[in-house]
Amino acid sequence: MEKYEVRFLQEALDDLEEIIIYIAQNNPTTALRVHDEIMEKADALSVFPRRGRPVPDAKMRKAGYRTLLVKPYIAFYRIIDHNVFICRVAHGTTNYPLLYDKMLQSANDTSNTQAGE
Repeated sequence: MEKYEVRFLQEALDDLEEIIIYIAQNNPTTALRVHDEIMEKADALSVFPRRGRPVPDAKMRKAGYRTLLVKPYIAFYRIIDHNVFICRVAHGTTNYPLLYDKMLQSANDTSNTQAGE
């Protein structure tokens, strides 16, 4: 069985850090458990990359995004070649189509900056 490499984009790492810091303010033990659970489930994508569901939002689904549920959080990821890119981690109540629009804007800003340098 071929393994995929699971990679967290910086935005996803930042999301995870914010989540853990927020939870740790009231319960450090729970924060550690949530961190470990997200990391373990993400790592499992190396063997079963399509275990998550396609995103219900049509734009995101068309771009190949999938969701991995780690209640109450959702990891948004894409499979490209033999890599699984964890793009963002958000609370399940997040307006993820808006999050996607922000991801696109950020990507456009980055490419515009690089092109202008």
